[in-house]
Amino acid sequence: MINKKIDYFLTLAECLNFTQAAAKHSVSQTAISQYIAALEDKLGVKLFKRSSHSVSLTEAGAFYYERVKFIRKYYDDTEKRLHAIDELYSGYVKVGIGLYEYCNTEDFFGAFLKAHPAIKVDIFQYAYSELTQKLKTGELDIIVADSICEQAFRKEDYRSRTLFEAPNYLVADKTVAEKYDNSLVDILREEYLITTCENSGPSSLEMLRTLLQESFGFVPENIVQTNSIGAQLLMVRSRHGVAIVPGFIKETEDEDLVRFPLPGGKSVKYNLIKLAENDNPIAKLIMDVGTGKN
Repeated sequence: MINKKIDYFLTLAECLNFTQAAAKHSVSQTAISQYIAALEDKLGVKLFKRSSHSVSLTEAGAFYYERVKFIRKYYDDTEKRLHAIDELYSGYVKVGIGLYEYCNTEDFFGAFLKAHPAIKVDIFQYAYSELTQKLKTGELDIIVADSICEQAFRKEDYRSRTLFEAPNYLVADKTVAEKYDNSLVDILREEYLITTCENSGPSSLEMLRTLLQESFGFVPENIVQTNSIGAQLLMVRSRHGVAIVPGFIKETEDEDLVRFPLPGGKSVKYNLIKLAENDNPIAKLIMDVGTGKN
């Protein structure tokens, strides 16, 4: 069993501040300091460099942090799976979805759980960069995401199949669209483009710029980032800008909003993706749903 106090070390390694680490765990700074000192004494190495003004990890401390963080994740996962077994579930799987995919997967997972009521399914939502990283580290067994996420893996390292496809649309408030006579080019040149794209990763600003260049022949100057579809559409409805979103987003089917198909009408594939080495039988079962293999 992992000593729960190891979280003191992990927190301190991340924030590098004894006061903050103590506050997070609702203990005194003395308790944190004593635990770290005892841990260093037990290991026979210094994990932190301390001065009156700063705290930093030693090289050994950085190595220990990465290993312990890895072990901690798998220990937590083991506990969850044990509880699932104890609660008489026949299996347990952790699924990740992107910021948009919740809108078009209810029927899929609803049917799966109806057919397999003894299987425990936990579903988590993350931006694509975090989604792919958690699949790589084993924190997730399977993800549902834009096929662009497959670029984060070597071809031989993953298995995937398309769950559904949908085109993208430019969405604008009706009064904003009418101001430009429903001209997509004029709207994009003059209005803010609100996006959930990240600075890096599969769904990056660079990817968005490439899409815009291919679709419209130019890249708008005014691009604003946000971190959720809810915030994105709130800004659109408040006439603070426009957005490019998948066609299956039900919230865009509003009489006060206008949806413009992007030039070319190309559909985006949304895939089930799992690591080839993942041996969780429930992940394989989900991958095979509707293929005649299960």
